Amino acid sequence: MQPIPGKRARPRRGAVSAEVALGLPFFFLLIFSVIEMTRLGMAYDLLTAAVREGCRVAVIPGNTTATAESAAQAILNAGGITSYNTPQWTWGNSQTSLSGTQLGDRVTLTISVPFSNVSWLATPLFLGSATLSASATHCSEKPN
Repeated sequence: MQPIPGKRARPRRGAVSAEVALGLPFFFLLIFSVIEMTRLGMAYDLLTAAVREGCRVAVIPGNTTATAESAAQAILNAGGITSYNTPQWTWGNSQTSLSGTQLGDRVTLTISVPFSNVSWLATPLFLGSATLSASATHCSEKPN
């Protein structure tokens, strides 16, 4: 395109700087939200794997809740989750402990962790007050 004779193009100094100044905060917001949602998914997957393994170990004859909780803790620690709420156990048929369960009784393990404990950001932008929770239920394999 040829310039019109006699007319000079006005310089647009600072236009790029202004566009970057307006667009960069939105770009960083997008990046940080992707980081936060990715960590949410990773932490939830770790939590799910940990409760599944802990519950699986608990229903095997000869194992205790301490053994099962240490199996779950090993998975959580390997994924970088070192601080979580106390594991909650539920026994089938109104049992008071794992040793009282019989073959076929349901054993449920639930573990929860505040998202602020697992976030990669110093202060989570969107999910700071959220709590991740996962539970698994298996039938006891202990003989009657």
